[in-house]
Amino acid sequence: MVKSRPYPSIISFTKLLTSLVKLKRYDVVISLSKKMETLRIRNDLYTFNVLINCFCSCYQVSLALSLLGKMLKLGFEPDKVTLGSLVNGFCLRNRVSEAVSFVKKMVELGYGVDIVAYNTIIDSMCKTKRADEALSFFNGIEREGVSVRPNVVTYTSLVKGLCNLGRWSDAAGLMSDMIKREISPNVITYSALVDAFVKNGKVLEAKELYEEMIRMSIYPDIVTYSSLINGLCMQDRVDEASEMFDLMVSRGCFPDVVSYNTLINGFCKAKRVEDGMRLFREMSERGLVSSTVTYNTLIQGFFEAGDVDMAQEVFSQMDSPDIWTYNILLGGLCDNGEVEKALVMFEDLQKSEMELDIVTYTTVINGMCKAGKVEGAWGLFCSLSVKGVKPDVVAYSTMMSGLCSKGLHFEIDALYLKMQGDGLVLNDGTLCIRDGGNITVSAEFIKEMLTRVTSEGCEKAVSLL
Repeated sequence: MVKSRPYPSIISFTKLLTSLVKLKRYDVVISLSKKMETLRIRNDLYTFNVLINCFCSCYQVSLALSLLGKMLKLGFEPDKVTLGSLVNGFCLRNRVSEAVSFVKKMVELGYGVDIVAYNTIIDSMCKTKRADEALSFFNGIEREGVSVRPNVVTYTSLVKGLCNLGRWSDAAGLMSDMIKREISPNVITYSALVDAFVKNGKVLEAKELYEEMIRMSIYPDIVTYSSLINGLCMQDRVDEASEMFDLMVSRGCFPDVVSYNTLINGFCKAKRVEDGMRLFREMSERGLVSSTVTYNTLIQGFFEAGDVDMAQEVFSQMDSPDIWTYNILLGGLCDNGEVEKALVMFEDLQKSEMELDIVTYTTVINGMCKAGKVEGAWGLFCSLSVKGVKPDVVAYSTMMSGLCSKGLHFEIDALYLKMQGDGLVLNDGTLCIRDGGNITVSAEFIKEMLTRVTSEGCEKAVSLL
């Protein structure tokens, strides 16, 4: 374009710059704008807005502000697009306080700042868990006499921000205020509150909110349904969750991997792993690719049902098992009397590029101790420092329990001293071991430790008996 004679109009250049910004070719935009300046092609307001948006999008807010200054010197007045881009630029860099100051200054100078800029600030505050600050800023909009009116986006950001902090009651109150002001909540507003109710165990209230959505002709989306399905599964109401799943499909809202995983997990926890497998096959038929979470859930479910072969069959279908997959496999094999198989797998893992974590080692140590291989478990535990792995409280607890079962008092004393050296304190958690996902206490272990700990530790131990 710059080689054309005469030069194309500024409108043509602006259209090109706009297209390049949409493609995120910010470097080309900046280069072309410099070339335009060299050729004395004058920018108009729209070109300035495109360039300011470009600088803000690539986190160059200082350059965007410089361009604003140039605009003002040339007699151009920034419009809502200009100011909105700059506010977004500040927020993208998490410079929210500067965005607030900028907006106040622009309002004082008489420039029109629209609700989009205010929404950007509120949303940024909420996403960084500064909901109270967002509420204060929101209340200040009307208190300071700003001529903008909050809309559904404003309220939805606040509701989501409060819900993410577990403040469902405040969020519900805000939504009531929103309705009183004749601002209709949308599916995102409702879904955020439904999810918050579910996470706080208020499934009844979540279902009532769902029914209100239907009455208001606001159609629930996959997020709404997934939250409700999750809530019902959490309360062991898996049949109702399954009915909700079917209702979702019947209403034209097709399940995604997350909703399938949620219901599969519910079936597995209810010891109905075959129903989980039915959904797993259905996912494939619908063209959905199962995630690692899907496989891990089913493998765990089959192990808990005592079906080692099916657990291994599901594992064999995985393309990319993660460390959590292997931890489930190791624990499942050990819990089902297949410790030798678990040890072979563990040896292979150590030779692989998979990064093992403390859960991996603790799982193997626990399995070895339960199988009477305490000496081997002790050797593995002692090698952790060489491997660069730091034991946590659960690892110490597991090893201490194993040593106690063999009456290895000297090793228990040594381990207790090492634990203190690592800055860990003997407490309720240390006197417990994990067994199949449940916390159980070894009375013999507690009795043994009563002779070795401080009076405070003894009191904690006795409280567990």
